[in-house]
Parts: sequence; C-alpha cells; structure tokens
Amino acid sequence: MDPARHPFDPSDALDVVRTLAPPVPPPPAWEGSQLVGRSDVDRWRETVSHGLVDRYGRWASGWCWSQGEGDYDGGPVNGWCCASDSISSPEETLALVADSLVQWRVWLEDLTERFDRFLPLPDPDESPHALVVAWEVAVAQLVNLTVDRTSSDSGWHSHCATVLSWFLVAAGVPEDRHVTLIDDAIGGRFRSWVQPSAADVNDVAERLAQQLVAQSVADPSPLFVHARDDWPDTWPQGWPSSRTTTRLARNPQVRRLEGRNADDLATWETVRVRVDWATASEPVSGPVRTGKDAIAEHAARRPTNGARLATAVEQAGQAAAAGGPLTFALLARWQGTLLSVPPPGFRDGPAWAKGGRERYYWHAELPARFEACLLAATEDDLPLPSRAARVYLDVAFFHPFDDGNARSAMLALYFVLAREGVILDRAAPLLKTVRQAHDKYGAAGLAKLVELLIKGTRKRMRP
Repeated sequence: MDPARHPFDPSDALDVVRTLAPPVPPPPAWEGSQLVGRSDVDRWRETVSHGLVDRYGRWASGWCWSQGEGDYDGGPVNGWCCASDSISSPEETLALVADSLVQWRVWLEDLTERFDRFLPLPDPDESPHALVVAWEVAVAQLVNLTVDRTSSDSGWHSHCATVLSWFLVAAGVPEDRHVTLIDDAIGGRFRSWVQPSAADVNDVAERLAQQLVAQSVADPSPLFVHARDDWPDTWPQGWPSSRTTTRLARNPQVRRLEGRNADDLATWETVRVRVDWATASEPVSGPVRTGKDAIAEHAARRPTNGARLATAVEQAGQAAAAGGPLTFALLARWQGTLLSVPPPGFRDGPAWAKGGRERYYWHAELPARFEACLLAATEDDLPLPSRAARVYLDVAFFHPFDDGNARSAMLALYFVLAREGVILDRAAPLLKTVRQAHDKYGAAGLAKLVELLIKGTRKRMRP
C-alpha cells in the first residue's frame, strides 16, 4: 500500500478508467420485492477493481472502500457508495470511479506523510519511557485521523485496525503479531456509528504502546502475546514458562513500564454485582442441539494439544449429564486433563493476562469466593445464558490456574449449558472475542450473545 512504490498520476485516472472498464450496466431496479440487475452491477464493479489492480497495483483495490454502509463499509472514500446506488449514466459513473480512486490514493499519501512524522521511533535501549510516549502519540493521532476520515460511520473501526496495522508494518513490527496486538488494545471499545471518547482513544493508545515497548526491552517474552496464541501450552514442560501468568507477575520490567495497576479481579467483582443478569438475557431452556457440537469441534481442531482439550470437553459433558453442581474439583480435573498433569490447586500468587495489562492479585479468601461463584452457576434464579456467561467471565478473571484459564472458562460454560441439555452448533463469536474485566456492557452483551447462539441452534434443529 506504500504510495512510494506505486507511481500514480491523478490527472490520468479518468482516462485509465475509461480504457479498462467494460460497458456500464444500467442501475438495478426494484420489480415487486426483488432488486433486478444487482448481480450485473456487482460483477461490473469487480471487473473494474481487477482492472485497476492490474494497472496500478494492489493498493488500488481500496477505491470503493466507502464511508458508511457501502459495498465495503467503514472506509474513507465518500464518493462511491455501492454499485446499486452509485451507477448512473456511463460517463458520470466512470467519473465517480476515477474520483474515488483519487480520494483513496490521497488518503494513502496522507497516511504516509503522517507515518514519516512519527518514524523513526526512539531507541528502546536508551529510553523506554520516550518510546512509550512516542507510540502513544502516534497511535492516538492515527485513530483520531481515521475517525475523522471515516466519519465514525458503520464499520469504521475495521479500517482503523487496518491503518494501525500499516503503521506497525512501517515501524518494523512482525505482521503475524498485528491482529493480537490491535485486538487486545482496542478490546471492543470501538463501535459502528459511535465516535470514541478521548479517554477511550488514549486508553487504546496506552495499551498498544505498552505492549509494543514491552517486546522491545530486555526479556520481552513474558509481556508479549505471540501470534494469536492466548492459550499457552508449555506447562509443565520447561516450567516456569516465559508466558506463565504467575511468573509474569514477578517480572520487574512490567512494573517499571506500567507501575502498579488496580486489581482487575476486584474490578470484575464490582462489575459482576452491577450487571443486571436477570434481564441481560431472556430465559431459554433445553434440550437444544442439532447433532453438531461447535465447542467440541473447536477443541479438536486446536493445533496444539487439541486431543487433550477435546477429552476435557468430553469429561465436562459427562459431568453435566450426571447433573451435579459445578465445583473447583471438577474444574481442576478437566484442567489436569488438558495440561496432562495431576489436578492443580488454586494459584498461590498474583496472576497477569493480556500481555501484562490485566492483573489479578491474590488473597487468602479467593478460593472460597471462587467456589461460591461456581456453585451459583447451576442455580435456577437467573436465565441460563446469563449464568453461563457469568461463570465464563468468573473463570477468566479469577484466573484460578497458573496456565490455561481461557480453556477452563470455555469448559465451565460448556458444562453449565450441557447440564440443561444445550449443545451449541455455532460458537466462534463466543470463543474469539477479547473480554475486559471492567466492561459492564460487554459482560451483559456476552449473556445476550449466548442467548442468541442458543436460539440459533434451536432454529436449526430438525423437526
């Protein structure tokens, strides 16, 4: 996407578009309840895109990334909207394509000029603090710039993540780490049609900066989440693992960079009592299943130790069929299976997660408080989706084990649902979203998501 690698003369854009574009089809029209001709204009747009890419390079494919709900919503282009609404007379349509291509190119050049202001970044060996500040300034400005250019319309946060990823490339950060870094930093704060607050932008910039600087200083591995792998599998071999949460808590580098933060477990316990779990989801009940077990399939597909996790899921299902309550002893048994160790005890020290940005301190009464949370997950005073979502978050933020807590949270949720005969046939949205301890609305939203997944499974049940 770097404009310096791809020559472009905006004055030639219209002539190029006229040369490569096939005849412009008529705009689609409604005939009764059907939009006739939509497929023709979509194919025309794709043909134009392929022609522009052949002529200019892959960067040109963004010419139709429009603001709002267009063909590819959330972008910076305010000329082209979508094939259905943007096609008019042939000449006007070709002019609109050329104008949109120029808009897209100007945006890329604006970003390049902004990147050049921020780079090169300070040397981390000379001043980690200066590097943190430099990253924070760069990220905050790029987010605000993208918000302004996309008008924070539908899907704007997708383009924001792309812009941040491009800057990470320019700064030399390996590309296989971008998704995890950016997703963890944003953490669900950005939403369609909502302009982020200054506090949210600053918080995202701070989180991303701290992660990036942490990987640049000495002994960075405990701070850095590698390549979409939030579930370390090294324990007990090579213990203590560089990614183990309790070892991370004792790493002095973290405290030098970030200082002592509040206890995120205490934050979660405060949020937990403020969520109206009774209304966060509607009451649903089992049995609900289609013959497909999405969580079991997800476990079996894991490239690392998938067979052990699948066995743990099977054990959770068997325990659910027996009908007893959820206890720490059960959770520890499944944890031992997936880690191939004896059932572990509750952690005996502080723990960290999300690259060191969430911290869960230790207190002597934590095991008893956690046990009470587990027992409450199988009581009938709240809707099933709310109880399943709440126990998922309880395991994540109590962080009872030295390793594998995300998988343990999944097993707890699976048990609570299966105990009432609910086996989800789709679970990806549930398992691939970062959860934040302070996010009250995200906690309630998770309960609603579980409800929707249950209802979706029920709709797909055979009569």
